[in-house]
Formats: sequence, C-alpha cells, structure tokens
Amino acid sequence: MFTHAVKPAPKMSSTLAINAKVSELEAEGESVLQLGFGEARFPVHPKILAALKEHATARSYLSVSGLPELRKKVAEYYRRRFKINADPARVIVGSGSKSLLFAALYALEGDVLLPTPSWVSYETQAQLVGKKIHEIPTRREDNYYLSPAQLRAGLKAARQERQSPAVLVLNSPHNPTGVMYPPKLLAELAEVAREEDLIVLSDEIYALTAYGTVPHVSIARYYPEGTVVTGGLSKHLSLGGWRLGVAILPEGEFGAQLQQSMASIASSIWTTPAAPVQYAAVTAYSDDPDIDRYVHTCACIHGLVTGYLYGVLQSLGVPCAKPSGGFYLYPSFAPWREALARRHNVHTSQQLAEFLLDEEHIAILPGSDFGDDPAELTLRMSTSYLYALNDEEGEKVLATYARNLQPFDFLKQACPRVLEMGERLKVFVGSLV
Repeated sequence: MFTHAVKPAPKMSSTLAINAKVSELEAEGESVLQLGFGEARFPVHPKILAALKEHATARSYLSVSGLPELRKKVAEYYRRRFKINADPARVIVGSGSKSLLFAALYALEGDVLLPTPSWVSYETQAQLVGKKIHEIPTRREDNYYLSPAQLRAGLKAARQERQSPAVLVLNSPHNPTGVMYPPKLLAELAEVAREEDLIVLSDEIYALTAYGTVPHVSIARYYPEGTVVTGGLSKHLSLGGWRLGVAILPEGEFGAQLQQSMASIASSIWTTPAAPVQYAAVTAYSDDPDIDRYVHTCACIHGLVTGYLYGVLQSLGVPCAKPSGGFYLYPSFAPWREALARRHNVHTSQQLAEFLLDEEHIAILPGSDFGDDPAELTLRMSTSYLYALNDEEGEKVLATYARNLQPFDFLKQACPRVLEMGERLKVFVGSLV
C-alpha cells in the first residue's frame, strides 16, 4: 500500500480562488459582476508591446538579480519619481513582487508585525517561511492607519508572547482599503522602526495608481537604512501576467548582505524572470512621456470609478474608508447586522459574500479573508473588472475618457457595469431597511 502523505498546504489565495469561481459560473452561462479579483484591465502600452516583440527571441538566462540595464533604469526611476536612495547594486528583479516579498521574508531573521486588514498573502508567506505573525488590528475610525502607539503596543504584546518581532509589513496605497499613508505618519512610524531596530517591508505595488488627491510617499524616504521597497509593472501598467517585480534594498552593509541572500534564494526558485519581459521593462522604466501620460490617465480612471462607487456608498450610509489609490473599496455592512441575520441568516462577512454571489451574482471577497473581524461584515470591492473585461473594452474606456466628458456621462458611455453596480448597491441596502 502506498503510504506517503502530502504535507498540509496553506490556504489558496482568496483572490485567485474567487477568480476561478467566477470563471466556472461564466462557463455555465451565468452573468456575474466580478469585484473579487484585483487586476487592472487596460491594454498593453504600444511602446512596451513593441519592446517585447523586439526582444521575443531573447532566450538566454539573464542575471539572477536582473538585467543590469533594467536594474539601472529601475534605480533611476525610483530616485526621480519617489526621491528614495536607490542604487542599481541594491535592486533585484523578480517574477512578480510576490516572489520578492517571499524571498525577503525568508532571508530576514525575526517574526512579523502585520497591521490588519491586510493583503491575503502576507500571512501565508510568513507561515511558509516559519515566522510567527503578530497581527495589529487597525480601525476604520482611524482610516485603517497603523499609528506609532499601536506599533509600540504591538511590539510589546508580541514580545510578551515570546515572539521576536523584527519585520514590519506596510502597504500603501493599501489593499484592501485603498487608503494611503500620509507623509507625517510615515515619518513617525519610521522613527519607531529605527528606535526598535525593525526592518520595514514596504509593499508599494500600487504607488503609481494614486489618484492625485494624496501624494504617494515611500517610508524609505525617512528610513532608508531599514526599508525594503517592492513594486512592479502589474498594477499601473496592467501587466500582472507578465510577472515582473522589483525590490529596492537598503543602503549600506545590511543591504548588501540582503541582496546576496535574496539573489541566492532566487537562484534556487525562479532563476530569473523571462528575458523578453525584462527587456520590455527597460522601456517601461525609462520615463517615456507617452507612457507617463498613459499611467496618469489609467490612475485617473481608477480614481473616477472608485470615487463614484464611494459616493454611492456614502449616500446609502455605508461606512467606508475613502480610497486614494488602487481600485479597491472596503465597506462595512455592520449597520444592517440585525437585518442581515434576521432575513438572510447572515452573521459574518464570509456568509455575506456567499449570499451576494449566490443570490445577487456579485463576486466579492469578505473582510475576514484579509484578517478582519468576521462580525464587522466588511467586504473588499475591486472595481477594475467593472469597466474593462478585455482590450477592446479597455480601448473604449480610454478613448471615451479622452473626450473630457463629465464624470457621470463618461461612466454611462464607457463603464455601464459601474453604474449597474451602483444601482445594485442601492437595491440591496434598500432591501435591508
């Protein structure tokens, strides 16, 4: 008899699982509004596509840390755009920022401080590399910001639990809430991190999707010696499937040691991202004015759509943090807790998400998947699939936006699913009153 067992696996990423579920329903002929999967849907910029085609025959292995020309461009880009001290020797290119976050967590000593709610993979990755996790709950009343006092309290509590916290994970613009940390707060958190000798993993994958209402500032501006910044092409250029991420490591001897360790990990796992994609990324990080305008336009559209649905939620009295970047909203339906329990037997955010999928054909993720209290009845709404499902729709959205219409007229002509979602929210909330 065959007796070998399979090691228990971590939970499947919720975002990928909901995408698979929606695909199954659509294959069965069902029409679903997809708000579960966070993927920008605009077409590949022509100049970046041309660069990919030009280098399609590049088939040799590249440097483990990334194409030298690309690392140089990335460092220059981050210095100009984000005013952080980026050195090509401290840049690593990986197969998506997710792999780089994993490599950093594996390479660094110590346990993890994780403000919640948070992106679904931070906790799983920490578990995979054998680190203990200390969650620090943040509150909607505080815009889901981690405060210096909360960070100090979290450190104290973790140490009392015999943990050795050494790594703080920050994410701005933030998934799942869409909020961005203001510069003053980042400076204060940096001071605590410096005093406590913490390493900050700053996930800034949504940095270039900021709407312009709040400036994106990296905590590396205030704590360059102890911050690892991760980013990539997936969100602001709609290139998630190309799997191209970058990490900017700290200056000094510590950064050199971390670079060596992460490169060694990369050599044993992903070796190097696809060569044609790296050559195309050189163009993406070259500060081309056309590409810059494209990124700005896409960010403005993200802001317009999330802003419209945020306004609908506000008009209905649904508590929700105001987003400043990305394509996420994070409403709470706690004010209707009694009505949901009485009419639909819904008591948790998971049950609420299941109800909306089964009864309303709205695919959405529960806040509990992001580490939130299930009883808070929070949901993460990802808006990007509402305005473009394919390149043809994405092109129409861009062309319509270029006509400088009034916001509602633009949505009516180019993004009817956004308006449909707004109406469905009104009907759903109205049914609970």
